[in-house]
Amino acid sequence: MPEGVREKFSPYFQSLGNQIAKVAPWPNLFTFLGLAFALVSAYFLYMGEFIPGGLMIILSGFMDAIDGSVARAINKVSRRGAFLDSNLDRLAEFAIYLGIGLYRPFLMILSFLALGFSLMVSYSRARMEGLKVGDRPKGIEIGERAERLGVLIIFTLLGYIEIGLYIIIVIAAITFIERLYIYYRSL
Repeated sequence: MPEGVREKFSPYFQSLGNQIAKVAPWPNLFTFLGLAFALVSAYFLYMGEFIPGGLMIILSGFMDAIDGSVARAINKVSRRGAFLDSNLDRLAEFAIYLGIGLYRPFLMILSFLALGFSLMVSYSRARMEGLKVGDRPKGIEIGERAERLGVLIIFTLLGYIEIGLYIIIVIAAITFIERLYIYYRSL
């Protein structure tokens, strides 16, 4: 998510996370719920039920957004939690794209490309951060996970999932190529 947007909504999510933490102070619960909703979404998408599938993607994304807020609210932010969250996020994306791909054979190709570029966006950032060379240079980054999920949700709910996949492929590819160029130059 672009830094300006993230900063703007961060206080709202943190306030919500503070309230939720009073009732359910288990950040990993929300991480696992995010994956569970993604799996349910994948099933609905596989069955061609786009409205429930899109709604489940929304719930999955919400759980992903709230788990860190709950962890901060109870002062339990950890590397283990961040590691778990990142990995389950990738599994959730995989499940969603698999569900779409199994719906129609042609969509498997688009889902494969969308997932492939999505993984490269995530991997390039993780690899750059793993090199520990200082602050990670930033670009436009129009194809991060939040943007990809947003596009997928909108076009799934509208019944134009194929168009959504094309857009995800393009924005993820642009973001990956941009990161490859910017990160390589900064090294």
